[in-house]
Amino acid sequence: MHAEQNAIIQAAIHGASISGATIYCTHRPCILCTKMIINSNIKRVVYATLYHDADSPNFFRDAGVEVEYIPFEIKY
Repeated sequence: MHAEQNAIIQAAIHGASISGATIYCTHRPCILCTKMIINSNIKRVVYATLYHDADSPNFFRDAGVEVEYIPFEIKY
């Protein structure tokens, strides 16, 4: 199970509304997580690492979900 799926399920179990929320992810969501996010009425996705799934940006765009890519900043 991906972290996005777990977050959505945990919100449902605990009765927390996530409608209109922002979800923060380490990676751009896969297509299954993308569909769950859209169906949960989450309105904004912020992620830090690209993911090989090329379809999710189109799904988010078509659903009107704002997506923001903020890459990790690695400091040594």
